Amino acid sequence: MNRIASEKAKAPVGTGAFNLGHEFGLPRVETECSSHCGELRAPSALRDLSAWLIWRYEPGDKKPRKVPYYVTGGRRKGTQGGAEDRAHLVTFDAATDAAKRRQFDGVGFATLPEFNVVALDFDRCVVDGTVHQDVEKLVAGTYAEYSPSGNGVRAFMRGNLGNGKDTKGEFGFEVFSDSGFVTFTGKTLPVTEMLGTADTIADVTTEVQALAAKRFNRVPSSASTADPLLTYEPCLGLTPDQIKAALAVLDPDMGYGDWLNVGMALHHETDGEGFDFWNDWSAGGSKYPGADPLQQKWGSFGGQGGRPVTARYLVKLAKEHGVGLNVFSLDEFTPPTMDARNDGGRFHVVPAGEFSRGRAPDWIIKGVVPRAELVVLFGESGSGKSFLALDMAAAIARGADWWGNRTKPGRVVYIAAEGGGGFRNRLRAYEQARGVSLDSLPLGIIHAAPNFLQKDDALDVARAIGSADVVFVDTFAQVTPGANENAAEDIGKALTHCRGIHRATGAVVVLIHHAGKDPTRGARGWSGLKAAADAEIEVLRLPNGRIARISKQKDGEDGLEWGFDLVKVPIGMDDDGDVVDSCVVERADTVPAACGRQRPLGIWQRLALEILNEFAIGQTEGIEPSAVVAEMLVRGPVAEEGKRDARKQRADRALRAVCEGDDAPYRLDGDYIKVAE
Repeated sequence: MNRIASEKAKAPVGTGAFNLGHEFGLPRVETECSSHCGELRAPSALRDLSAWLIWRYEPGDKKPRKVPYYVTGGRRKGTQGGAEDRAHLVTFDAATDAAKRRQFDGVGFATLPEFNVVALDFDRCVVDGTVHQDVEKLVAGTYAEYSPSGNGVRAFMRGNLGNGKDTKGEFGFEVFSDSGFVTFTGKTLPVTEMLGTADTIADVTTEVQALAAKRFNRVPSSASTADPLLTYEPCLGLTPDQIKAALAVLDPDMGYGDWLNVGMALHHETDGEGFDFWNDWSAGGSKYPGADPLQQKWGSFGGQGGRPVTARYLVKLAKEHGVGLNVFSLDEFTPPTMDARNDGGRFHVVPAGEFSRGRAPDWIIKGVVPRAELVVLFGESGSGKSFLALDMAAAIARGADWWGNRTKPGRVVYIAAEGGGGFRNRLRAYEQARGVSLDSLPLGIIHAAPNFLQKDDALDVARAIGSADVVFVDTFAQVTPGANENAAEDIGKALTHCRGIHRATGAVVVLIHHAGKDPTRGARGWSGLKAAADAEIEVLRLPNGRIARISKQKDGEDGLEWGFDLVKVPIGMDDDGDVVDSCVVERADTVPAACGRQRPLGIWQRLALEILNEFAIGQTEGIEPSAVVAEMLVRGPVAEEGKRDARKQRADRALRAVCEGDDAPYRLDGDYIKVAE
C-alpha cells in the first residue's frame, strides 16, 4: 500500500474545491475541482447531516489558523452544540455552495455527540507523499483523506472516542467526537480509492480504540466481553466444503461493503479461525491488498458491538448466485407448515386458537404499570412526577395497593440520577409519613447517572441490578447526556439499551421524563418515544391541584385520572437548627378540573412558570422575583447578535404576566411571589 501511496503527488494538497490560504502567502493550490465546487464529494452518511460550516485561514501567532464560520458569514461562537449553534449548521451541499460564494478556503465538519461520528486527525504522517504505514493500516476500510497541508491524514468512523489530543510520537493523533470541527478536503488516500471506501463510514475498530487508549491514557473496553443486552446469534455449522462452495460462486471484486460482510460472516461462523477462507478467496480479486492488511481487518471483526453478521448472509449471497438448498441442507430453508414445531428457534408459529387461550396481560400496579418493557412517566418541572414515582416504587416494594389499584410485590431499583441528596430526604419523608421501615423493603437505590447512550454503561447497570421487577430511571434526560432529544437515532439507541436492561433483569423500565415546551403535546423530544412505550403516565400541575393521568395503556384503559397533592413532612434539623423538610404524595378526594389559563404562552412566559414551579417545591416563604429573572436569563434564548439585549425586560414582563388574572397559579404579593390560594 505504501508503494501506491508514494505515487501520490508530493505537492501540498488542497480541498479539491477551494483555494487554500493564498491571502497569507501559502501555496495557491489549483485542482481539477477548483472551478466546480459541486464536484467535491463527501460520504453519503455525512452529506445530509446538519453538521457543516465553512472556514478560512486567518493570521495566528506562529502560523495561519483555520477559523470556522457559519454559512451566513458570522464567526462560529458561543456554546458548541447549543441551540443557537445547531441552528446555524447546514448540510454539506449548502456549505460548499456558501464557501464558493463567499470565497472561503473550505468546508468543515462539526462533531457533535448525536452524530456518533468520530474524526481521526493524524499529523506529520505523510512524508514525500508516502503515508505512514501504521496510519494507513488504521484507516483502511473507512473514508480517509489528506489534510489541507498534505502532511496529515483525516478519517471518519462510526463511534465515540470523546475528544483527545497527543502531539508526541512518530505522528500526532487527535480525535473529535463531541465538539470542535475538522476541515474536509475530499482528497482521498490511495488506500481509500483502492478498497472502494470513499462512501464508507466504518465502525471504530479495536486497533483505533487501542491507539486512543494508549495515547490518551484511557482504559480500553474489552471487545470480547459478552453482552447479555444483545441477542445471541448461533453459528449455522457449515462444513469447510459448504463454505468453499459458497465462496466459489462469489466475485471477490464485489462492493467493499459486501466483501467486508463476507469476511465478518466467515469470522463468526468459524469463531475467528477461518482467516484462510477469506484470504484465499480475496486473493483471486484485482483489489487484493495482501495477507497482512487482511489479517489486521480480520482481527477487528467481532468487536464492533451490535448484532453480528452471520453465515446466513453468506448463504443468501450464494443462493442468489445459483448454489441451491441441496448444497447446504439447512433446516431453516425447509418449507414451513402450520404443524411444524421448532422449539429451539427464535420465531415460533402458534395456532390462533392456542394463542387466544394464553395468559392475559399481567400487571405490577393493575391498570397503571404493566409487566412489560417500557413505561414513560412525564410532566413539567415542579409537577411532582418524581414524588409520584417514588410513591409507586415504594408501594410495589411493600406490595401495598396504590390508590385503590392492586399491586404485586416485587423488587424495585430506583436510579436517582438527578442527585442523591434530595432523594435521600424524600425517602426519609416517605418512611416517616407512612410509618414503614425502609430497611425491610426490597427497594435499592443507584445514586449515580449512567449514560444510556453507551452500551457499556447499560451493561454495567444490568449487572449491578441482577434480577428485579421494576427499574425507575429519574430522569431520562440525566441518563442521556448530550443526546439530541428530537433525534430518533439518539433516543432509539437509549431505548434499545433500556430494552436490553429489561431482557437482562426481567424488570419493566419506567422512564421519568420532562414534558415539552407545549405540555399539551406530550413528553419532550422525539415523538416516537410514546409509540415505543407500553404505557404512558402524564403528571399535570394545575392552579387548583395535581393530576396523574394514563395517557396511553397498550393493554388497558386510557384516560384514568387521579388527583393528588404534595404534603410537606419535616424530617429533622440542619446544622444551623433550621427545620429540614421534604414532601410525600397524598391522593386527593377529587380530580381537579383542568381550568388553567387558555391563552397560549410565549417562550419567556413558559420559562417563568417552569422556574416558579421548581422554586415552589422547596420554598415555604415567598419567592423573590429577582431570583426568578436571574434564572430565566441563564436558561432563556441568547441575545441576538448586533441588537440591543432586551432579555431582562422581556423576562420581567413575562414573570408579571403569569402572575396576573384570576386563574393565575402565582400572584405578586408585595416584594414576593406566592402560590395562589
